[in-house]
Formats: sequence, structure tokens, C-alpha cells
Amino acid sequence: MLEALPQDRPPRILGPYRLLARLGAGGMGEVHLACRTDAPTADPYRMVAVKTVREDLEVDGDFRTRFRREIAAARTVDGPGVARLVDADADAPSPWLATEYVPGPSLAEAVVRSGALPVVTVRALGVALARALAGVHAVKVLHRDLKPANVLLAAAGPKLIDFGIAQAFEATALTSTGLVVGSPGFMSPEHLVGSRAVVPASDVFCLGAVLAFAASGRGPFHDDEMAAVIYRISRAEADLDGVPEELRPVLERCLRLDPAQRPSAAELAGLIGGGAAAEAFPWPGGVLSLLAEYGEAARSAGEAAASGSGVADLPTLGPVVPYSPTALTDRPVLPPAPVERRRRWGAVVAGAVAVALVATVGVVLLNRTVGQGGGTATGGVAGPPPSSGGTTAPVTALSQVVRPYGGTGHTHDFGKAGTDRAYRPAGWSPWSVETGAPIGPCALAPEVLVCTGAGGSAVGLRASDGKRLWTVEGRRNTSPVGPMYPAVVDDAVYLTDMDGIAAYGLADGSARGKVPVPDGGWGVKSTDLVDGVLYSSYFDVREDGKGLVAAVRLKDRKVLWRTPLDGVPEQLVVGGGRVLVPMGSGGPVALDPGTGRVVARAGEPCGTLTVHEKSGSVLCTGLSDASVTVLDGRTLAPRHRLGIRTTAPLAVNGDGLVAVLSGDGELVTYDVASGRERWRVSEARAKRVYFAGDRLLAVREDGVTSYPAAGPADARGPEDYRPKFPKGAEKPEFPGEAIAAGGAAFLAFPEGLVVSGYLP
Repeated sequence: MLEALPQDRPPRILGPYRLLARLGAGGMGEVHLACRTDAPTADPYRMVAVKTVREDLEVDGDFRTRFRREIAAARTVDGPGVARLVDADADAPSPWLATEYVPGPSLAEAVVRSGALPVVTVRALGVALARALAGVHAVKVLHRDLKPANVLLAAAGPKLIDFGIAQAFEATALTSTGLVVGSPGFMSPEHLVGSRAVVPASDVFCLGAVLAFAASGRGPFHDDEMAAVIYRISRAEADLDGVPEELRPVLERCLRLDPAQRPSAAELAGLIGGGAAAEAFPWPGGVLSLLAEYGEAARSAGEAAASGSGVADLPTLGPVVPYSPTALTDRPVLPPAPVERRRRWGAVVAGAVAVALVATVGVVLLNRTVGQGGGTATGGVAGPPPSSGGTTAPVTALSQVVRPYGGTGHTHDFGKAGTDRAYRPAGWSPWSVETGAPIGPCALAPEVLVCTGAGGSAVGLRASDGKRLWTVEGRRNTSPVGPMYPAVVDDAVYLTDMDGIAAYGLADGSARGKVPVPDGGWGVKSTDLVDGVLYSSYFDVREDGKGLVAAVRLKDRKVLWRTPLDGVPEQLVVGGGRVLVPMGSGGPVALDPGTGRVVARAGEPCGTLTVHEKSGSVLCTGLSDASVTVLDGRTLAPRHRLGIRTTAPLAVNGDGLVAVLSGDGELVTYDVASGRERWRVSEARAKRVYFAGDRLLAVREDGVTSYPAAGPADARGPEDYRPKFPKGAEKPEFPGEAIAAGGAAFLAFPEGLVVSGYLP
């Protein structure tokens, strides 16, 4: 409500206006209800809201420049959904501007006092604000601080106010390097991390957050700690659980991390509209009561001024929610934030207390220390890298299949595709889903994530949002060694179990025939897919000590060759022009992939094999002692040992950096060619390691830690990510396989939970 002015002071005059009551204050500015001195009135619709600098502050040239920018922006925008500019003077002793007064509460106050709005009201609110925003964007202006406090509710509908930090599209930002102006709970990710590439889609993100607040009574990034709010916004991890189901799809589109994937303001008006507009705006009873209160308070203030009695008898307490503090503020001076070893989720931003303090006046100071190549700020805000221009680079879609063990050779290295947005599924945003059944390894096709289960079962999930597309029921529990990796070729997925290789449609899960197991009582042990050929190892279910390796071209299901082995084969690996097969207690053998002929044997047993294509090296994890030996790729003769015992599958990137989780709770890296140690860190809880771009990922049961491949002392430092698990879901005990594509991670847990979120 309105706040009375001091009764022992003479009326304050600004230009042609007499101030009647205070509406709000913050930072350097105050906002007052006013009327013209030459035309006193008790009609709220003839009054104005006057914004000016606080009386106790002096005004410098920089402030006047910013104030002129605000006036210019306010003069440019107009329309039924915007509070229009009436008058202004940036050169007055106390610069001021006057806009039409909206006799009603802010959306923030309305929701706090009367609760979340009904769906029909939120739809009408969204249409009105989206159309107003479209008009603002049409004249090349951005709002840049769209939040519930900057949406005023009038009887005829909402109005946008406070273009105090609006910026013309062509203009150069006035804010200094590292100074981000806005309200953290409702800022866009690109705005929050200090990117200059704030675009119309940034306002749409903010509008999506505002509508989520209106529909649920809670901001989609709300948290008790401001640091956590900033962290969640930087990854667009919105919580829409309280939003009615019919509104979620369109709000999810608004709140996507990538601006290119959000609708325009005009498109949003069409998406959220719920049919023909009502003759009267559908405000609920609680909001109508607030409208009446505001109108009566304004009339009382006007009548007191018109009668010469001075000020009205108004409440002296401030409003429940501030009207709208001005966005023009002093520039805070903060000490540099220290670089921490790890940025914990609960304290993502070093100096979070300072952030929380300045956030109330609309300014967040981030000490940015990385350039265009990073998305990290010293102190811990991580997000997408800023664009060098004023628009966001277009995002193409994933066009290849990504396997859980990375590229050829089971390297657990996803390469540049792991972080390059061109390899992200089209329309992707973070999601999580419970499949309802235990699952095993997954493969990511351009549009479908296929996850396997026992007995030849599988589930196809839409890669963009996790929606279940199809389910293949298990024929029977036929595979004692667990599910095989799904093999995806063109428009079909091939699932292998003890019955053979079954083909299904990738889009709908429809059955497309099968390739039976070889005659003679063979059971499948492992598979690997390279260039459309599925290589499989088998064991003799009737006689111990016998094995078989077969190659099948999946496109026409032609068996290319079968090679019997004197021993039980383990997980085969295809790489370096060889089919490498560990042989249980014996040394591994190498087969020619074209003929199946045995071309080399090793004398040392290996539990698992990893092929580094560039150097031609084969990394052998010891079967009994978990040691790591580097073998010659052609002869399989040992070259050197890495001097460590590993507790999980290792990873090696294209440059020959080997990452190993040791039994001592450390993550250690080596050079594959020389065997020399490069760097190590304590990582006791990690279960798996992967490379993605220039980052090394350590996967735990509750999240992922990302290290620079060059070492933790690198300027970009370690970063943490904790995926958002479904409410009520049991905490997973350990992670299954992970997939990285386009800066997104896909984690499958054995219990049946699948989570997809941004890579840290």
C-alpha cells in the first residue's frame, strides 16, 4: 500500500508535480504517487508515479547519463500493456520521470497476499504480458528486469513498468565489465553470468519465471540460499512442481537454457492463450479486493492534497512487497572472490552474502576471470559461454549415435562432441524419469535414448525431454551377465541377449526380426559395434573353456565370420584395426576385423582392454591385481606400467591422457606414451571417469565433478553438478553408465532412474 509522507515537512514539488505518498524505494531511487500542482485530483487515473533520486544522495554525470537512457527507453515503448511515460527531466537538480499511475498491487504483492492465481488468470496474464513484451521488442528495446515487482495489476489487466535498465538493441552496454544488473531470482542465465548477448529471448525467460511464480506462488528457482538460486538459474534448472500441469510445457520452453530454443514473445502469446479473451480481465476475488484498496488509498491522498489539509492518513508501514525499487544503483565494491578447490552446490558463488545484499537493489557483481571460451566466473557461477555478438549462435542437432563408453576403443572419451552444442539433441532441456524397472547401458541416438534391461528388454526415451516412447518387454531372464550395450544403426536398434540379436524400430519399438545365436549351445558374453558391424563374444554353455567370436553386418543381418577360441572370452573391444578379446585366465588375443583370423596373442591376462587409436597403444587392466599396463597395439607386448591399481574402468583422451581412479581414493592422470604421472586429486567417492572436450568428469552417486584435463590448477578449475532427482525418488546408490553429448549428460542408474542435465 501507500506510505504517508512526513507531516511536519512542506509539500515536495518536482517539476509540475506535487508528491502525495511514497510508493517504494531502493538503491538510489524513490517512487512517489503525485499529481499536477495546477490540477489537484482525487482520481487515481489522473495521477502519476514519479521516480527520482533519493534526497540524501548527490547526482553525478554518470547517473544522469543512465537516467537519460531510461527516459529514452520509456519514451520509445508504448501500448496497452506498458505504463506510458508522461513527463521527465534529466537535467533538474533532482532528475525525475513521471509515468502513468497504475492503481493496483504488483504481481509480487498480489501473490504474497492472496495466493497463486488460477490457471485462467495466468493464461490471460501471460497473453497480456507477452503481447506487451512483443511491442517492446518491436521498437528494439529490451526490458532486462522483468520480475513480479515490475508487473502492476490494473482492473483492465497487467502493465509492465520500470525500464530503468532497458537497453536498446544497438546500444553499447553502460555497465562496466563484471557488473550485471537485474534481479537474480528472475534473471536469464545469459544475463546472470555477465554475457553481453542478452537478447529478446532473455526477456522471455524472465517472463516464463514470472508466470511460474504467478501460477504456483513460488519462483521456479527459489531457494533459501541466494548462491543456490544463482547456480540453478545458470543451468536453467527450474522447479515447476507447483505449476498446474496444463501450463508446464509452455513454461518449460520459456525456461530453456539456450535462448534459441525459447519462443518469441509473440509466439508465447499464442502458445499460452486459452481461447477467446473474456470481456473483463479474470482477476480472482483476492486481487479485486487489493485493487479496491489501492484505489481508495490513492483517492484519500488526492483528496487530502486538494483540500489543502496536507497529507492523508495513510499507513506508515511499507508495503508487503516493494512497489518497484529503481534499478539505478550505486556500484558496490567487493573483494575478489577466492578460487576454491571445488564449488559446492550449496555455496556455488564465493561471496554469496555480498551477492544476496546487492541483489535486493538489482545489482550482482561477478568477478569474471575467463574469456569467451569458458562459462565460469571466479567464485563459482558456471553457465553457457557468452556469445561475442548481440545474438545467440544457432544450435544444430545431434546427428550421430553416442555410446556410453565414448568413441571407438572403449576410451570413455566423448571428445569435442561431448561439449560442442552441435551434438546436443534438438530441443533438449534437463529432465529426469523413473522407468519403473532395472536398466543397464544406454545409447543416445539423435532423437531417442535407448536403455537396455534384463532378458532383452529395453525402453526408448525421447532424448529432448525423457518422455517414454516405447517399451520392449523382456522375453525371459536369459542373460546371466546382464544387459548388452544397445546397437543403433540407421532407424533400428539391436538388442542382444542369450536368445540372439533382436531388431526393433528406433522410433516406435516395433519388432523387425532377429539374428539367432550360433548353433551349438552358445551364450552371448559381450558385444561391440563399429561401422555398422556388431562383434559378439560367446561362451559354450555346455562345456567350460570354449569360446566364439562372431561378426554380423546389421544392415542386412549377414554373418561375416565366426572364429572359435580355446578359452572363455570376456568384454571384447574393437579398435586400432583389431578385434581384441580378453580370455579370462589367459592373455588376450587380437583378431583381424575383416576375416576373424587370430593375428596376435598376449602372455599377460587382462580383465579389460582400452585402445588408444592415436598412439596405437592398448591399456590392459590386470585381471587379478587391477594394475594398468600399456601394450603395443600390434604385438600386444608390454611397454610399461602406470604404477597404480584401478577401481573402475579407466579413460583416455585423444591426446593420450589416461585417467584412473585408484584404490586409495584418488583420481590420477598419466601420459600413455611415457607412463609418467601428470596430476592427481583426492576423489574418494567417484565411481567412473570420462573425458568430454577439455574436461575430465568424475561421476559419483549424487552428481558429477568436472576437472580441466590440464589439471585442477587450470584457471577454469573444478566444477560440481548435482542432477535434479524426481521428488520422492530414492537416492541412487551408485551411478551406471554416463553419456555426454553437446554439453548435456545422460546418467542411467541400475534402479531404473535416468537423469539428464548440463555438464559442469
